[in-house]
Amino acid sequence: MRRGYRILRIREKIKDDMKVLYVNSVAGNGSTGRMTEDLARMQESLICYGRGTYRGDVPSFRFTEFSGNAIAALNTILFNRNGLSNRKETGKLIRRIEQFAPDLIHLHNLHGYYVNYEELFDWLKDAGIPVVWTLHDCWSFTGYCPHFEGCGCTQYRTICETCPYPFAYPFSLFRQNVREQFLKKRECFTSVKRLTLVTPSDWLRERVLESFLKEKPVKTIHNGIDLSVFHPCAEKQDGFSVLFVSGSWTKEKGSEDMHALLAEMDPSISVTVIGNGSGQFEKYANVKVLKRTGDRKELAEYYSRADFLVNLTLEDTFPTVNMEALACGTPVITYRSGGSPEIVDDKTGIVIEKHDLSALRTVLAREKKNRSFRSQDCRRRAETCFDQIKTLQQYQNLYAACVEGRE
Repeated sequence: MRRGYRILRIREKIKDDMKVLYVNSVAGNGSTGRMTEDLARMQESLICYGRGTYRGDVPSFRFTEFSGNAIAALNTILFNRNGLSNRKETGKLIRRIEQFAPDLIHLHNLHGYYVNYEELFDWLKDAGIPVVWTLHDCWSFTGYCPHFEGCGCTQYRTICETCPYPFAYPFSLFRQNVREQFLKKRECFTSVKRLTLVTPSDWLRERVLESFLKEKPVKTIHNGIDLSVFHPCAEKQDGFSVLFVSGSWTKEKGSEDMHALLAEMDPSISVTVIGNGSGQFEKYANVKVLKRTGDRKELAEYYSRADFLVNLTLEDTFPTVNMEALACGTPVITYRSGGSPEIVDDKTGIVIEKHDLSALRTVLAREKKNRSFRSQDCRRRAETCFDQIKTLQQYQNLYAACVEGRE
């Protein structure tokens, strides 16, 4: 059954008079932008966004121009005022919300140099409109960073005083306002009474329950993927092959461990690395490198051909690449980091401790010989747990509960 048809069938079951307004940094591109667009197709909707160009057919409103994005980025770089610029643009957003008169507002990423969260939440706390906020990272309850697992910081549990994470996004030269940012976020984000939080992983939900947001309702709804795109669509390569996929290859995504692994990789194992920055791995034998691809069908073919996806991420909320690989019938080897281990079970993948390259080499040698995982088990787990249509249905149930006051 085609994905578009399945979404229309779900929409038939939704209250015709529900109106939902979405706020995200982007629309229609990137993981959060595509998710926002798919959710918006489920009922009468308006997507409000701050960066890039949206070319889809869902009603949309870009309220921040490039100049506003640039000023906000500069204020972040120089003064660590991420999310505290764009007052004029946020006023435009609020007026558009009032015109649209939604029954519910669904927030996604509020960082990204496009909206003033203080202005927005000051309006939301008095508006009385139920709000769902999907947290895609930890930015909402820290004084600076969206991820902290890689450096082991736990200040978010009490109060962020300084940030030990050098050069983290959103980049700031001085970060003199970490405590101020933390306190301002706590004041703003706890002020909205009808606020329900959603996390894509149990790992992130547990972090939320350790933060100043712990008094808010929070539930886990796993991100989903389009199973009509990601499915077994190519034969496995001859020999034994592993695949590494990331949007960009940084230290946080495991690039340093990859260098150490590939430098001593069994030469009979074929390796493919996909993502921005993959060129750094060209020097190793039997390694094929490709830039990040926006062609999801092409990516599905690479997943399908590999014997394993290896994910050495050091911090991640709920890696989409793991789900995509399983949907294509390919098991996953992952570090025990963030929500990544939640995606596999004992029939579909292996979890090893961070930086344990000895264990990883042992696993690869064993699996090269024994091939102990079955493609059908991987596909079945994806169909059971990560079908995008099921994710959309869970959000629709949540919307109804929030509007009716059951959440």
